[in-house]
Amino acid sequence: MCHRAIWRLSGMAIIVLFCLPAIAQDCTRPELRGSFLQPALGDAWTLKQWSNEFGYMKDAELNQMVLQWTADSKEKTTIYPSALAGYTQNTKHDVVKRALDTADASGAQVYLGLQINDDWWTNYISDRPWLDNEAKVANALADDLWKRYGSHQSLTGWYLGFEVDNVESTPAQWNNLVVFYRTVGNHLHKLTPGKPVVIAPFFNPTAGLSPSQWQTMWEYVLKRSPIDILALQDGVGAGHSTKAQLPAWFSAVQNAIQHSRPQMQFWADTETFTLDYEPQSIRSIVNDMCAVEPYVSSYLSFSFNYYMSPQQVNPLYYQTYLDYLATGKVERPGPTVPTNLTSVARNSQTIRLTWDASTDNVGVVGYLIFRDEHYAGSQRNGTTTFLDEQLEPGTTYTYQVRAFDAAGNQSKPSNVTTATTPEPRLYPTNIALHKLYTATMPADPSYPDTGRIELTDGILGSTSYADPAWQGRATTKTYSFTIDLGSEQVIKEVRSNWLQDEVSGILLPQSVTALVSDDNVNFMAVGTVKKPSPDNDTQSLWYTLTDLTGVTRRYVQVQVKPGANAEWTFIDEIEVRQ
Repeated sequence: MCHRAIWRLSGMAIIVLFCLPAIAQDCTRPELRGSFLQPALGDAWTLKQWSNEFGYMKDAELNQMVLQWTADSKEKTTIYPSALAGYTQNTKHDVVKRALDTADASGAQVYLGLQINDDWWTNYISDRPWLDNEAKVANALADDLWKRYGSHQSLTGWYLGFEVDNVESTPAQWNNLVVFYRTVGNHLHKLTPGKPVVIAPFFNPTAGLSPSQWQTMWEYVLKRSPIDILALQDGVGAGHSTKAQLPAWFSAVQNAIQHSRPQMQFWADTETFTLDYEPQSIRSIVNDMCAVEPYVSSYLSFSFNYYMSPQQVNPLYYQTYLDYLATGKVERPGPTVPTNLTSVARNSQTIRLTWDASTDNVGVVGYLIFRDEHYAGSQRNGTTTFLDEQLEPGTTYTYQVRAFDAAGNQSKPSNVTTATTPEPRLYPTNIALHKLYTATMPADPSYPDTGRIELTDGILGSTSYADPAWQGRATTKTYSFTIDLGSEQVIKEVRSNWLQDEVSGILLPQSVTALVSDDNVNFMAVGTVKKPSPDNDTQSLWYTLTDLTGVTRRYVQVQVKPGANAEWTFIDEIEVRQ
C-alpha cells in the first residue's frame, strides 16, 4: 500500500528476498481471497481492463477488492464526483463507480476505503483534536459515498485507511484511537447495518512494542471498538519482518481478538512484492501464508492487482499461481544455467553485462545479478543484458548471474567475469557551492533544511541519519530542488549525495533527474540516474550525471522520485561542476 510501509527511524529488518534459497512449502493449500487496489491504477484502466481484472481475479479464486481510499483529506481530493464541500476530483474517471459496476457484473465484493492523509504519519494517535476532525471527515465521506453508491450489490463493507503500527504508545493514546474507531465505526454500522468495517495494522519486530505488549494494546482497543475485521499486514514484502517472525505477531493479535472481541474476523494481509517493488515469488507468498495459517481465516493481498495480475507483470507469475491452485504445490524444476557471461566497462561508472539465455519448464521471468558475491539487481525485461551503473571509478568488479522463474526456483550460477571501470574525468569547480536553492517539498521538521544553504554548503554528513547535515522526507511524491547559479554557466556534471540506512527505513530514491533552465520556468532534462544497487550496508552514495555536453544554463533542478512505499529519503549535498 502507498502508506503502509512508512518506517519510523527506530529500526527495520531487511532481507534480500531473491538471494534466499527456496524454502519448502509446509502447509496445505492457503489461497488469496482478495486484493487491495490503489485508485491510480484503477483510474488508468479502460472498462475492458476492469472487466479483465475481475476475470483474472475470479479464475484465481479472489472475489474481494479493497479500494484503498476514496479521498485525501489533506489534499482535499476525491476519486469520484463528490458532493463534499471544498473537495475536487483528481482522477479522470469515477473510480468508485467503475469498481462497483464491474464487481456487480462479476459477482465480486468491494470494500470502500475512506480517506487517507499524510499527516497521519506525523500526528498518529497522539493528536486527539486532529483525529477527532478526521473522524468527522470519515463520516461525511461515508454519507456521501452511501448516498451515491448504496444501491450497488457489490458494496460489501468499509476500510479505514489509517494504519496503526507497534510504535511505542500509551493507554492514553490507545484511548484516542478507540474514540476514533467508535466515532467512525458506530456511524458506519448505523448507516449501513451488517456491512463490516476493516482495518489493516502493521508491525516492525525491531522497534516499538513487543508482541506481548502489542497484544495488550489490541485487547484494550478492540474491546472498546466496533471493528469487524482485522487484516494484519505480514510485512515481509516491505522488509519489516521475515517468515520466521510471523507466528509470534499473528498469535499475539489472535489472542487479543479472542480475549476482547471474539466475534471479529482475523485475516492476513499478505504482501506480494519485494523491496525492489517487483513481484515476490509464488513460493514465498505461499510460505508466508502457511506461516500464519493457524491464526487467520482468510487472506487479502497487497497486491494481486499490482504484482500477480497478467495485466501488470509477467503472466508467468499468474500461471504459476494458477498451477499451484490446481495442484496444491508450487512447481520445483529450476532454470538452466546462464552461459557465456561477459562484462565490459562502458565508462568510469558503468559496466555492461551480456549472457546467453536460460530455459525453464514453465518459463524464465528474469535474471539475478551478483556483484562481488552481493545481489546487485535483476533483469526482467526479456533481454540478456544488464547495465550496472553508478559504480566507483578505477575499481575492478566480479560478476555472476542466476536465472529465476516465477515460482522462486533459481539456476546455478553462471561463469565468473570481471571488468574494471576506468578513472573518471575530473571537473574541479563546484559552481553550486553556497548558492541558494528552493524546494518543492519542505523537509521533515525532525530532519530539517537549514536556511536554503544546507545542500550547497559543501559539508557532507556522516553515515548517521542524526547528523544535522542530512535532511529527510517521508513521501511517495516526486519533489525537487532548484539552484540559481547566478548567471549562465557551462555545466559538465550534476550530482547529489544520498543516505542508505535500511535498518532505519532510509532508502535510496528510485531515480534522480537533472534539469536545466535559463528562465526558471521552462526546464529541459539532461539525464536521469536510476537507483544504484549497493550492498545493504549503511552508507552514503552519489547520484552522478557526468560528461554532459552542450549544457549552458543558469538554473539547475534536481528532481527526486522516492520509492512507492513512502520510505524516507535523506540528502545532504548537491553539486554542479565544470
